[in-house]
Amino acid sequence: MGQNNNLEKLKRHGGNVRLLANKLGISADDLVDFSSNINPYGPPGSVSRAVKRAINNISDYPEQEAESLIGEIANHLEIDETNIVAGNGTIELIYMLPRVLKSNRVLLPVPSFTEYELSLYRAGAKIVYKNAFTESAVAKVIKKPLGNIDMVVIGNPNNPCGYLIEKSALLKAIDNNPECMWVLDEAFIDFTEDGSKNSLIKEAASRDNLAVLRSLTKIFGIAGLRLGYMVAPAKMAEKIREAKYPWSVNSVAIAAGIAALKDKSFVSKSVSSISKEAERFYDELLKVDGLYPFKPSANYILVRIEKAVTSVKLQEMLLRRRFVIRDCSSYTGMDDRHFRVAVKLPEDNQRLIGALREVLGE
Repeated sequence: MGQNNNLEKLKRHGGNVRLLANKLGISADDLVDFSSNINPYGPPGSVSRAVKRAINNISDYPEQEAESLIGEIANHLEIDETNIVAGNGTIELIYMLPRVLKSNRVLLPVPSFTEYELSLYRAGAKIVYKNAFTESAVAKVIKKPLGNIDMVVIGNPNNPCGYLIEKSALLKAIDNNPECMWVLDEAFIDFTEDGSKNSLIKEAASRDNLAVLRSLTKIFGIAGLRLGYMVAPAKMAEKIREAKYPWSVNSVAIAAGIAALKDKSFVSKSVSSISKEAERFYDELLKVDGLYPFKPSANYILVRIEKAVTSVKLQEMLLRRRFVIRDCSSYTGMDDRHFRVAVKLPEDNQRLIGALREVLGE
């Protein structure tokens, strides 16, 4: 496959509910979206109220570097503001890192979030792929000396596979390869049990070769606002700030982010419910003939199809029943026998189980 075709394949995301609804000639409100891994309990009321207040000031420019949000993040994490860069979603930072750091050879365990690969293509980096479908497989990859690799990009938890790499294994690999820059995307780590214990966010402020990305959009249910941040060595953070467009984080997103970080109870309450429902949903998927779900660590489940139907065909059949799943055939390292589903409210999850039994029994 040529590079341009591969790029087009990688661009096929979840979360394209409006496009799918238009093709069906229905309203997007009629679809239940399992393709986008957003907290079904969000946004919290505190964030919605902050957004409404911020709209009154949209005639004013936002802060150039989202300084008040960075101050709140620094207070929340108990690290210095010089280590933090706010972004228009973590996606802005994912695209900036390989370009600004001029990365030449980048190790990318696959399958992984497709935007890592797209950002590396566009930065002109040579991508060194390593198949790593499980936690043990990726641990084996990073355990070895990396030689002339100058950057590693890893999602932890991995998207779409859902595994979580042990913190001790990551720290050992990072310390054993001091000349290599490690970029860890922790977009979904808030959904894991003991997320703060699994995170390397504080270590990123004290190591020269580690940058950690965090998203505020998934856990707080504000994907439309695009909001994330990076914690990195102060010198590297400064490089990214200098290269970044000013005002990339709008004033409504800044207000939402500050309110979200101040809401101490929302994350623990919603994660407790989601973790229990993820286990139940996983058990129900195990009972569906022709499916093999992978045990989740976060708020989504990867599923392998073990019947004579592709993920594309299954997606089409479920769309007729008003459900959207993430066809995973566009992920490098994955075939058309895999799909991913978000963990939503129990009643929605159970309705999807019923629909899967119907279509796979046909």
